[in-house]
Amino acid sequence: MVRSVETVTVARNTDEVFRFVADLRNEPKWHTDVDSVPPGTDAVPVVGKTYPLKFKPFMGATHGTLTAIEVEPGARVVYRGEFAGLKPLITYTIQTAGKGTRFTRSVEMRPTGLKMLMTPVMALMVPRNNKAVVQNLKRELES
Repeated sequence: MVRSVETVTVARNTDEVFRFVADLRNEPKWHTDVDSVPPGTDAVPVVGKTYPLKFKPFMGATHGTLTAIEVEPGARVVYRGEFAGLKPLITYTIQTAGKGTRFTRSVEMRPTGLKMLMTPVMALMVPRNNKAVVQNLKRELES
């Protein structure tokens, strides 16, 4: 199992942070691996709907999807990803933190088949990447 949980406090209110992170069209602005999202993508994900994304090349793949499995407006979004044979569970949690907002991004995945051999490398890469992604979000929303 590969797991990473990263949290950052953003100097914005929870509604602003939720609207920004829930709108997948904003992902390329702060997620280092996402190249593009179709312009017609819903501003707030719809539970059960699958959204296509184009990623920067990874293991020869550039296309993947996120399926919204839980949306709690203003507080939480959970996606099941599918990319390069991996199926991460990605959770965004938004909470009030003083005058700002605490944003937490959790990534969990259980590689299967031959990808299990990559688990030790992913166990190093995923937390490093996740930390960079949440720091990018902070910079993007506070600039």
